[in-house]
Amino acid sequence: WLIKLGWWQTLLKKGVYMDGHEHADVMAYRQNVFLPAMAEFEAWIAKFEGPDLKCVPPELKLGEKEIIANCQDESCFTANEYKWSAWLEKDETILQKKGQGRLIHVSNFINAENGHLVYCDADNIVIEEAQKIIYPGSNGDAWWDAKQLLAQMDHTIQVFEKAHPDCVGLFIFDQSSAHTSLPSDALKAFEMNKSNGGKQRKQHDTIIPDSNPYPKHRGKVQKMTLPDGQPKGLQQVLEEHGFNIQNIQAKCSPICPVKNHNCCMAQILSHQEDFTNQISELETLIKSHGHKCIFLPKFHCELNPN
Repeated sequence: WLIKLGWWQTLLKKGVYMDGHEHADVMAYRQNVFLPAMAEFEAWIAKFEGPDLKCVPPELKLGEKEIIANCQDESCFTANEYKWSAWLEKDETILQKKGQGRLIHVSNFINAENGHLVYCDADNIVIEEAQKIIYPGSNGDAWWDAKQLLAQMDHTIQVFEKAHPDCVGLFIFDQSSAHTSLPSDALKAFEMNKSNGGKQRKQHDTIIPDSNPYPKHRGKVQKMTLPDGQPKGLQQVLEEHGFNIQNIQAKCSPICPVKNHNCCMAQILSHQEDFTNQISELETLIKSHGHKCIFLPKFHCELNPN
């Protein structure tokens, strides 16, 4: 009768998953950034062929180095998770523990050469590993964040360079907020005031991009602070970019209209290439050591072998 009345049965879940594989921005990144980059990297990555998965090294030219891809992922487990059965002696019983138990957070890297990213001695005994385990929660470790990820990444690079000398690491991440977080002085137009000074974060200097619509300002250094150290506001920065922002409001309220890039000062500035093309702290760290970094397209977790 419930079905006849228009009701339907479903499993209760803790959240709602929205599949965004075909979102325009996701497809654009996948087709124009991720796939071309991976196709380029393939020339320097070893392949595993045949039923025995024989390793076929890449054909390197003079001065080129082999690239080894390392996929990162992280997950949480609980101490009492998945304990659905136990081996008992005759007439023995046990009481199930209440609650899920202590939380365990694991962040690790894997690659095709060794499985887990580790550094072993001549006897194949693990000396160092990239894996990081914490126990967050009440009276435990701090919750996983970008700061801890950067510390793990710094250690991971050291492990990789010991395990694979004379190779370049390609570190692959999903697009979580911790992975793509920007430095504390990153350029963020919507965190700026209309006028100079006041309660606003200081942001780093930049170069006015060649895509700026006013040619005479292209390539100029854009100072984001005044001579006295006070941060500049939206109005002065836009004027120094060459924009005429008379009769334009600082920010829309409550939000900007969809697909409108000229509705307010913050929206205009946020779409300048020096604001949109910033590199995350994670990518900056990896590239500073001569390695490579790429992020999986959003909603494409199936591309991560972890």
